[in-house]
Formats: sequence, structure tokens, C-alpha cells
Amino acid sequence: MTDAARKPHLLSISLNHQPYFDQLYEPLLTEIQSKVDFLQAKDADSAARLLSEQPSPTAVLITDESLSDNRNHHLWRAVLRYVRKGGRAVVMGNFSSFVKPLSIKPFFAQAGLSWEVGAYHRTTVVLNHAAVESGLAAKLLPRYSQKAQFVKNVALDDAWYITDEESVIESSVFFPTNARAPGESPITFASVGDGKLGYIGDVNGERGSNVAVLAMCGLL
Repeated sequence: MTDAARKPHLLSISLNHQPYFDQLYEPLLTEIQSKVDFLQAKDADSAARLLSEQPSPTAVLITDESLSDNRNHHLWRAVLRYVRKGGRAVVMGNFSSFVKPLSIKPFFAQAGLSWEVGAYHRTTVVLNHAAVESGLAAKLLPRYSQKAQFVKNVALDDAWYITDEESVIESSVFFPTNARAPGESPITFASVGDGKLGYIGDVNGERGSNVAVLAMCGLL
């Protein structure tokens, strides 16, 4: 098959793949597979090969914390080269559950971003219309509750979802204290070179977060 005849494909890099990932994210994966071929790389060599092949992937998902490990920095750099040339990559899935908190800052620093570990809790976030053009915003959830690892030092133009004055910590144990945190976001999408890099801090695969992943991948 010629390059021109190949169906568009999405590459998922899942070096520390957990069996429950496929079950938790089944709705998202089903939606992706209805639109493009879904290729999953579970070892670094396969990921590097698939990343370098032409035509390039429509988007790349980083589904776990493996690329924050020093052993895999070469692969993270390869992903960033792909992004800087105009690609789209989204850090999501099990990344926020398993990444070491102090690894978040240096991980994103390689992309030229100042994001670092922020709050971790469940709260209701609202769509930031300053960061999403109106046509796409109409397809995203206006607000929803999620348990997430937020990142801080996020430019407002890059924060797809933010807290507002109505956001409180949603817990069956703790009193619902105010959770508003300017500069923090669980759903971010920033320009890196000629491409885009997204982060989904949601740890439970909420519907609103899955829709955001599809949007970041250009699949809405």
C-alpha cells in the first residue's frame, strides 16, 4: 500500500501498559478506532519505529509514566521532535496516577513548558473559552467533575479547563473547601514548535476528559 493510500493512524505509546487501561478507556478507544487505525507500542523500539514511519501519526497518546523515566528520555525527545514539526501528542491515561510528582516539572521542561505538579483532588472544572475556539468549544462539556492531578504555572490560553468560584473539593471525608486555583489546570493544550502538546490529569477517564482527548487529537 502506498503512503497516500494508508488510512490515518494514531499511535499509543504504552511501555508500562496495565491490563485495566483497556477496560477503563474502552469508550475512548472505541471512538478512536471508529475514526483511524489504532497502533499501540508496548516497547521502546516499536514506539521509535512507528513514530519515525511515514506518513506520520495523526496524533500520539502517551498513556503512562514510562517516558518520564531516564531510560526512555530518548523516546520522549523523539515525540517532541514529532510535535515540533507539527504533530499532536497528548499525555493522558495512567500518566497522572503513576508519574513521580517531582518528575512532572523536568518532563514538561523538555518541551519548553513550565508546568509542574499542582493540586490533586476531585472538583468540578469549567471550560475556559479563552483557550478553545468557539466551534470546538461547542463540542466539549461546559463543566464536569473529575479527580485529577492538576499542573500549575499554566498560561490561561493553554488551560482548557479551570476552576472557578463554585469549585470545591468534592470528598466524602473532608469538608467541601474552596478549590479555586488560578494558574492550575487538569486539562491543558499548548503550542510546542509547530505542533501541540496536551495533558489530561484526570485519573478516572471521565467522559468530558475523553472528549477533550479526541479534540486534541483532531478527531472531533
